[in-house]
Amino acid sequence: MPTHSAPAVSGRGVSRRTFIAVAGISVAGALAACSGAPTGTRHLRLSSWNIPLDLESYQLIADEFVAAHPGTSVAVEVTTGQFHQWFITRLAADLAPDIIRITPQQIGRYAANGSLVDLTGAVPPEYEDDYSEPFWAIGARENGLFGVFQHTDNFITYYHRGVLEEIGAEAPSSLAEAWHWDEFLGIAGEAKKLTGAYGFGYGWGGPETAYRWLPIVYQNGGAFLGDDGETPSMDSPEAVEALDFGRRWYAEGLVSPANMSKSGGGAVARDLFLTGQIGLLLDNPESIAALDEGMPDEWGTAPMIRNTGEASDLGGNALAVTKSSKHPELAAELVAYITSRAKVVEFCKRGNWLPARSSLDASDIGYDRHSETMQRFIDQGSTIPLSMVRAESGQYFSSLNSVFADYLDLCFLGELSPAECGTQMTEAMRSVTTR
Repeated sequence: MPTHSAPAVSGRGVSRRTFIAVAGISVAGALAACSGAPTGTRHLRLSSWNIPLDLESYQLIADEFVAAHPGTSVAVEVTTGQFHQWFITRLAADLAPDIIRITPQQIGRYAANGSLVDLTGAVPPEYEDDYSEPFWAIGARENGLFGVFQHTDNFITYYHRGVLEEIGAEAPSSLAEAWHWDEFLGIAGEAKKLTGAYGFGYGWGGPETAYRWLPIVYQNGGAFLGDDGETPSMDSPEAVEALDFGRRWYAEGLVSPANMSKSGGGAVARDLFLTGQIGLLLDNPESIAALDEGMPDEWGTAPMIRNTGEASDLGGNALAVTKSSKHPELAAELVAYITSRAKVVEFCKRGNWLPARSSLDASDIGYDRHSETMQRFIDQGSTIPLSMVRAESGQYFSSLNSVFADYLDLCFLGELSPAECGTQMTEAMRSVTTR
């Protein structure tokens, strides 16, 4: 497998190369077409979210792969609309891309129903040794390997330096010193007094990301699903206590009612932080660029909060090969190439992502800025529980997440008590897993 490096990319604009990729034409394929080359080329399509820099990174890596595999071409395309609707429609028409960039929360459904190809023979066995058990479990099943985790992200705590100084609180610097729930809410209460609005915010990304609150359940020793990965368990005492903790956020006015799992996604919490309406923020690395622009040198970070245990959000993406691929062996080889250690370094540096491979840290990636904060995120990844990963990457999760979002907001709003929420949510979840 070739290991030569791709040329460096400068800036974040959409280059001509990226324009070609977005249009669904590989650079190699476009050149071949212009030169009148033979048509025996094996074509691959890779679909990714519409992040210009990532599209360019994928195409650069793909072009290297093409150069080492004469008679091939790779087109990098954009995944559009609602993912499940988009993907199911294309699978049904046998027009899905060869390679799909997919989240842990999406992969289980398609690994279970035969839509993804087993990569076991194409991915070097030593890859597994460079992954934590939870991160490898995202794609691994008893009957095969249906995806390789490329990069991750998770939640840590952001804080206004001035707010913490006025409160007289010292931010923890290690996972072992992370704020426990009651300690954190006490500091958030003091922050609320200073801001005159709220204490903190939570970084949901939209209606489909209610699962980002699941770390709170696992921090308290609770679980979304039982040990079998299928039996709902949100009515356990530990899960109900976690729901009660979340209800306190709103009952005590510590979090804005505009910042909820279904209605408070996008940049709601981040905007509250930028405008000084909150002093603390639990969020992922996506906030860094906006904070750098809006309040440079006025913010710092600490580990994610904890309680009886540790946990953080399971973010990031895997790469998988779909059943629509006419060249699944070649596509699987490309997945292995993109997720190789060297290519993960390149991709994460360009896109400011967190590596999923255990042997990589911030110094290996060589981030241009905030290396210490990026290392904090990398370290936080070690707190993501295997049981939570198995629940979120399970076959029912996309449907269960919708149930979770509905009942979570009802609890936060006080429409249901935490105990009622846990009971009714669990019953609704059982109706999904027993169909």
